[in-house]
Amino acid sequence: MTILRGPLRFSCLLSAAACAAVVLSGCGSQPFNARTGAAPTSSAAPAASPRQRAIADAARIMASFPRPPGAARTGSIASLTQPAARPATPDLASLTWWWRVPGQPPGVLAWIRAHLPSGFTQAGTGSGPGSWTNVFALPAVPGVLTERELTVLAVRDRGQTAIRVDAQVVWLPARPAAERVPPDVTRIIVTPVFGYNPNPGARRLDHAFTVTDPARVARIVAVVNGLTRFPDGTFSCPAELGGQMRLTFFTRPGGPVAARLTVPYGGCGVVSVRVGGRDMPALSEYPESGPRLPQQVLAIAGVSWPVEPGTPQLPDAVTRAAWSACRAERRPASGSNADLG
Repeated sequence: MTILRGPLRFSCLLSAAACAAVVLSGCGSQPFNARTGAAPTSSAAPAASPRQRAIADAARIMASFPRPPGAARTGSIASLTQPAARPATPDLASLTWWWRVPGQPPGVLAWIRAHLPSGFTQAGTGSGPGSWTNVFALPAVPGVLTERELTVLAVRDRGQTAIRVDAQVVWLPARPAAERVPPDVTRIIVTPVFGYNPNPGARRLDHAFTVTDPARVARIVAVVNGLTRFPDGTFSCPAELGGQMRLTFFTRPGGPVAARLTVPYGGCGVVSVRVGGRDMPALSEYPESGPRLPQQVLAIAGVSWPVEPGTPQLPDAVTRAAWSACRAERRPASGSNADLG
């Protein structure tokens, strides 16, 4: 069975995360912070890890599920041993419940859709021989929880409807100190990589530069260290035309390279990272707030690159507008699996 998720953006193939606030309600729900996706905690309580937050969020999502009239919760149902959809990542908190409900599957799913708490949006539908699926999503919690979904799979069962409900939350692992740019960096060399841009003028207009001012160096390092890991999973991405910004970090003039980042101007925005000569997990070039990483680096350094590296020569205004729209909307949707039941 194929789950149809949509709609997709233009030709960019990736939809932006929704920004609506979330209020979870219903039987068994807890107080819920719409911005952070967490229950209130006291000031003395230690901060929860991304995995712990995902586990707690999956439990709250399941508690918010609207039970159809006459529904009886059961144990595992033989015809519903597999989820209709499952994110392709090990960083997944998952909770599963089964129910038997009077009525037919399409009518049961329609009732559930009409009674979901505020904040859920329909993210996908699917059907197969005797089965129907609806996927409902909550907005991501930036930098922590990248996917928050409630998936309902319904099948006919002895004159009733059997349903499998999966609450699935994907978390981003926290970045340990070893994956961060060292705090004692004193200089940064910023280099454009032009890729497939055939315009010789780009090489005259966009130039490499070195940042040595301590305040500016510290600000760029802070922005880089504030990026999150790129989530595991499979994504459809816009064209990658080879344009890049390369950041090389040094702790002293003439010293070894402390860290190097390669930031693409295309694709899904996957940032390659090396720290201390070792490859590290990739990062997303999109900070939690503000412009993309290359724009922030240029703004902090007070430097302008008039031509975006990798941008092809575009023949007319219509094509340029389409390229700009795709670039503006491009943004990707993300330890160990935490299966809660």
